[in-house]
Amino acid sequence: MKRLKHALPSTSVRSRLAVALMLALGAQVVTYEASAQAQNTAAWSATQTRAAVTGNATFDGLVADQEPASITVTLKLRDKDGLDRFVRELHRPGSLVYHQFLNSAETTAAYAPTEQQAQAVASYLRQQGYTNVRIAPNRLLITADGTVGNARSAFRTQIGHFSRNGRSGIANILDIQVPAALSSTVDRVLGLQTLDHAQTFSWHGPMQPVAASHPTPGYHIVTSPDGNPNAHGYYPQEFATVYDAGSAPAATNTTVAIIGWGSMTNSVNDLAQMESGQGLAAVPTQVVILGGDNGDDSGQGEWGMDAQAIVGISGGVQKLIFYTAGGDEDQGLMLQTINRVVSDNAARVINMSWGWPGCEDSSTGWADSAFELGIAQGQTFSAASGDNGAYACGASSNGSYGTTLGVGYPASSPYVVTVGGTTLNTSTADSYISESSWAYSGGGISAHEAKPAWQSSLSGSYRQLPDIAFDADWTNTPIVAYFTASSSAGIYSSGYYANGGTSLASPLFVGAWARLETANGNALGFAPPSLSAYAGTFPFHDVTAGNNGYYSATAGRDNATGWGSFDIHSAKAFITANPGFISGGSGSATHLGMTWASFFPANTAGLVHVGNDSTTNPYSGDTATSTALPIMCVSVGSSALPSGITTDYYDGWTGGTVAFTGAVQGTQLTSRAVADGKCSAAFGSGWRMAEFHDGGGGWSYWSYGMTPGGLGRYWVAINDQPANPWNTTTGKAMTWTVRTSTVIHVGRDNTTNPYNGDTPPSASLPILCIDVTGAAVPSGITTDSSDGWASGNLAFTGAVLGSQLTSRAVADGKCSATFGSGWRMAEFHDGGGGWSYWGYGAIPAGTTRFWTAINDQSANPWN
Repeated sequence: MKRLKHALPSTSVRSRLAVALMLALGAQVVTYEASAQAQNTAAWSATQTRAAVTGNATFDGLVADQEPASITVTLKLRDKDGLDRFVRELHRPGSLVYHQFLNSAETTAAYAPTEQQAQAVASYLRQQGYTNVRIAPNRLLITADGTVGNARSAFRTQIGHFSRNGRSGIANILDIQVPAALSSTVDRVLGLQTLDHAQTFSWHGPMQPVAASHPTPGYHIVTSPDGNPNAHGYYPQEFATVYDAGSAPAATNTTVAIIGWGSMTNSVNDLAQMESGQGLAAVPTQVVILGGDNGDDSGQGEWGMDAQAIVGISGGVQKLIFYTAGGDEDQGLMLQTINRVVSDNAARVINMSWGWPGCEDSSTGWADSAFELGIAQGQTFSAASGDNGAYACGASSNGSYGTTLGVGYPASSPYVVTVGGTTLNTSTADSYISESSWAYSGGGISAHEAKPAWQSSLSGSYRQLPDIAFDADWTNTPIVAYFTASSSAGIYSSGYYANGGTSLASPLFVGAWARLETANGNALGFAPPSLSAYAGTFPFHDVTAGNNGYYSATAGRDNATGWGSFDIHSAKAFITANPGFISGGSGSATHLGMTWASFFPANTAGLVHVGNDSTTNPYSGDTATSTALPIMCVSVGSSALPSGITTDYYDGWTGGTVAFTGAVQGTQLTSRAVADGKCSAAFGSGWRMAEFHDGGGGWSYWSYGMTPGGLGRYWVAINDQPANPWNTTTGKAMTWTVRTSTVIHVGRDNTTNPYNGDTPPSASLPILCIDVTGAAVPSGITTDSSDGWASGNLAFTGAVLGSQLTSRAVADGKCSATFGSGWRMAEFHDGGGGWSYWGYGAIPAGTTRFWTAINDQSANPWN
């Protein structure tokens, strides 16, 4: 909680810096020439990581190659335009995908970089000498440990030591580049600029204890942290009264998270002490640490305040998760922490009471991809707008103005809700009267981030902030929170202390929004688009007094307080009375949908074609019995040959099903009885080892069944030759291989109605999905204009309510989210003509009917 010291270098220092930089750049030319010769790399491309802004910093020399420098490489979204469209439609009232949130597996499958892309970057880093190379679960980030020398070589840059405002660190003084082959994948490289660190937006000076051991809610006059003896202090639970929680339920069905850094041990204890002292139910907590816990609890006054404000106004949450960049607060580790929150997708509302000091620079936007994936999942990230009013640029400390208009990051991101600050005016019974703009409420217009769709009515082309505002004034209306003694946090005895800042405003919004999420089944999602769409009638407390040093609070939205705060009880009632707030007015799909069926017997996975190849020797064997291979097993039946399959004497039909055991060493198969026993033990009574002639003649046959992934050769018996493991005279036994991987045959039956649909949208069925690869029709399958070949793969999602299929885009999204890029809902004509087709794939057990699209008829759930 200690105030940072700032000092601008003198003109002579800046002159020395300029000279030093020129010398460094000269040295870099030599370095690059040697590097280029060593790597023989023909082309390089710039990333989004530009040369660090080192103005007003002292250059302390180039960094030695051996100095450690861990990095976080961010990868480009696979389909950024597609994600942008989806997020816009996700929040456009009337859209068929309004609030149809994805889970983390679906966002990864649809929009994250591919496994191949991530592995290519990881391999490059290893080649450059990096160690502990790790790919994030959603493949958006790759982290690695290395040295400055590794970075110079891998990213064609130069790195210097700098000091500024009492802190020292490293900074890349040239743009970061990557080989051109990786330019379509790599977005940024973080970790090579540690001169600037995040800072919290709360009081950074000495703390003022509150003289009461177990206070109860009421009218409390306290001394503010900056010395006002007549401040009106609010204990955490009082904010539920101030902002009128009323009948809105406590947020006990909504999980909330706090993102911070350092140790969270004292902050978790502070919350427990406050709950006990104020008679509140204990909230379950969890701490997730990234980067290792360095024991630094200097941020305790921040994280403790966040937690207590959230719990107080929310009435208690389902779980409060503290995500901490335990090692440090540089951009790389903070992004790892943000991305972990997105990848976990456990928290619905997430608080960030911090930002980068000063105003935006070329690094702005470094977490936007993670935030946008979170929005697609229905998560709301809340960022404090800052404590320097409209003048974020050049401010020396919180609660002061800088020299230039500007805003900070991540508050300027269009993918977060940005919360400004107010001064409260309440009665002695905590009843709300009014609010005015806090003088230091961060707000203004971004110089880098584009205006989001939900701000389309605002002038200009760039993001404006804040979106809303809650109490922040540490001088007049601070929170009173419990803190455990910690000298590093500036807290010298345990007890209650006053605090504030937009670091209070943000968690107050988070707790209030969590209450509304619980009241609405966690269906609200990202807050700003809905709030903006209904701004004219939503129960905001419109703030019309005060300013933030440049922008005045006026009627309607403004850049000092946004739309203002809101009445929680009235907001709950408003959402109930306006179902379009959640549904977007589109409702659910209500039409009958067309369904297809499998042409195979129930619980039949597919059809396989197996037999000999040029390796097979049915007379004396072809594979050493010391080899371990699966056994092909058969359950011979009397099923009729499926329509569309052509057989002859040498290429027959088993009438039953084949399956494959795990690998078995041939020397273990000491008799036919032993081999048959392996099959019956694996698959049940009636199963035995498959034999050369089971198709009728020999050499090959078709059968129901499914070939496991990666299946190569396998043992097959032959009754009239010494080519089995148990009777070979050569030490070799006969093997077969797969002629055609598993295929399925699907299409209409007597239930199917391709003109008007046949199944109500209340039914829950799998979706038939397709990935057209151009694969040729396998030999032995006959097709025609009404019974075609899908030219690729078919697969089935889990059961989906037809009412959820509100558009073809939604249905296609279910397929791509389940199976990956390129997959979509299968359509009636995908076989070339219509009615039915074959394709590679397998049918899950129990799957009988499934949704299938048709383009030229009104027979889909959405039309």
